Amino acid sequence: MDIPKEPNFSLLSSQDFAPEKYVRDISQNYVGGLELQNIKKKIQALADETSNNLKKNVYQNYVQFIETAKEISHLESEMYQLSHLLSEQKGLLTALSTSSILEDNRAHFDVRNEKLDEQELEEENKQKLATILDKVENCKEVVEAPDRFLLFEGDLLEIDATENTAIKFVHVYLFNDSLMLTNRNSNSRGLMRYAFESLYELSSLAVVNVRDLGNIKHAFKLLIFPDTRVFQCSSNASKKEWLDKIDQAKKTRLVQEQQKRESSLEKISPARSISVDLSINSQPEEIFTHPDWFLDIPDELDVCIAQRQFEDAVNHINKSKTYINKHPEHVGAIQKKIDQKQNTLVEMLMKELEVNPEKSLQGGLRATRTAVRLLNQLGRSTQSCDLFLKLCSSMLKIQCKRVKREGSTSTYVRHLSSVVFTNMCHMSEEFLRAFPDSCANCASAYVVWASGELSLFTTHFAKQVFMPQTSLSTITECVVLVRSQCERLCTYGVDFRYQLDGALRAPLSKALNDARDKFVDSIKLRAIDEKWIPVNLNTRSGLARCLQEYAVLGLKLDTYVTGDVWLQLTSSNLAFTKSFLILLDDCLKLKTTELLHSIDETLTKCFEAQLRYNEQGLKNEDQKQFILKNFEFLLVVLVQLTQTKYKEATGYECDNLNKLVNDYLSLLKARSTKTKYSSEFL
Repeated sequence: MDIPKEPNFSLLSSQDFAPEKYVRDISQNYVGGLELQNIKKKIQALADETSNNLKKNVYQNYVQFIETAKEISHLESEMYQLSHLLSEQKGLLTALSTSSILEDNRAHFDVRNEKLDEQELEEENKQKLATILDKVENCKEVVEAPDRFLLFEGDLLEIDATENTAIKFVHVYLFNDSLMLTNRNSNSRGLMRYAFESLYELSSLAVVNVRDLGNIKHAFKLLIFPDTRVFQCSSNASKKEWLDKIDQAKKTRLVQEQQKRESSLEKISPARSISVDLSINSQPEEIFTHPDWFLDIPDELDVCIAQRQFEDAVNHINKSKTYINKHPEHVGAIQKKIDQKQNTLVEMLMKELEVNPEKSLQGGLRATRTAVRLLNQLGRSTQSCDLFLKLCSSMLKIQCKRVKREGSTSTYVRHLSSVVFTNMCHMSEEFLRAFPDSCANCASAYVVWASGELSLFTTHFAKQVFMPQTSLSTITECVVLVRSQCERLCTYGVDFRYQLDGALRAPLSKALNDARDKFVDSIKLRAIDEKWIPVNLNTRSGLARCLQEYAVLGLKLDTYVTGDVWLQLTSSNLAFTKSFLILLDDCLKLKTTELLHSIDETLTKCFEAQLRYNEQGLKNEDQKQFILKNFEFLLVVLVQLTQTKYKEATGYECDNLNKLVNDYLSLLKARSTKTKYSSEFL
């Protein structure tokens, strides 16, 4: 017997395949571990290939299953619509076939009998409606509607259309023209057992049978655009009764509407004898008929709304309104339907503008232009403005969260203020584009919105900037940045600089007071080590750098130079001068009318502390003339530069500083005409 070189893999797919026998035969035919390893690899490769093929087939079948399910779902919907239309047409044809154009004696007899029973039926209907009024809260307008009577009522269990779980028990009333849903009133202890929930017109709903599946039995669907509600009956007989009653009510309602439409189009001809007598004095009554496009407007609006063709829907509404304004006396029923469709369209457009966490804002405000424009055309500019501004707030909040707290305080404030005010400018542009001829309400709503967003920003800004360890120079830099960004809004007709300054007034006043206290403390520390000797700058280059540094600040110290490296000012006065001029620049950058008092007080207190320290040095008789020269520098040179800068910023000089200078000028009178200095410092 010849041993095959390759195993027969076709045996794996045979019906009588035995794995143990197959392995035993291979073990007998192949000798050695290497051959068995090769066979194992081939079988493993075959298994992998088979697994991949199975996965591909499963995926293809699954995709095919999904597509088939979608097609079946669409086909089911279309078949339902077709069945619904056919049943309505059948009912209409049946009703028309039973009616007769010419009246006969039997019709007269039936009418006579109906008139006899009319009062009894009316009384019975009144009693039923009165009972409903006693049982159901907030249904007075529903019950008191003219020509409305009760057909059927009963309890139903509402089922969640998605989860197939029970929601609540409802009591349903079927009228000749509508369907009313009520909830059980657990809080009421009187006769009112139910509370009104909703009312649906029969012409706006459709009933669909639901097949029994699992725990869901004896159920049917109510299709009410754009929602679907599922109700479960207690038994199959109850379900059949509900379906029959609703279907019969819809057919009857459809026939009545058709008869009303035909009666409005029929020409009412007077009796022959009367027409002969009045043919001279009277003219035939004209019958007004609407064009077909106007009668089809409600259906066209349904199609446009379902297909999200909102602009076409608005065009249809505007066209119909123009026609209604020309013929207001013949459009009552159709106008009511058009108003209902318009309300549905408005709700869908407003949902386009609602802030939703699951909704992507990647399109920005440009994506809202169409919805806002259409709402404005429909006369809902107030609602569209409110939703537009809420969307702006949401987008601004998201943009601010993306700014990371990195680097220095001024860097973070620069980035944050740029993001906030750039977005506010862009939103202002979009607002002016969306509401070019906005009413006063929209304009005021925008101002209130912008003011609120600025308040949120200033609150966050104050928490980040006004901290004890932040220097006044850093605070000044940040405030100047925010003020310059806020000025950009002036281009769009809104100026919030006063609000910004008002929000920062209290923290800035506190910051100025803290800076003043720190400045005075630094003066006291320098006074401890003061020796009342001129400053030695060691080298000519050092002296030149010092003179250049103070020249940048606006001071010329050439007259105080003696020798090659000496400056006839104390080190503490030089340090004070530099710090004071920096403080002055910061204060003037922060200048507002409300902060001027705090600024004047800060500058005066700091300057007074330095003068008081120099006054104490006059007790040293040996260096009195040198100290008086420093006094002269502070009271004349430094004060003159300070008042010049102050006047350039405010338009007038600082009165508190002038008063302080006048008080200390008396000390200069004791100075001799020629100042003498000790030679040990030259």
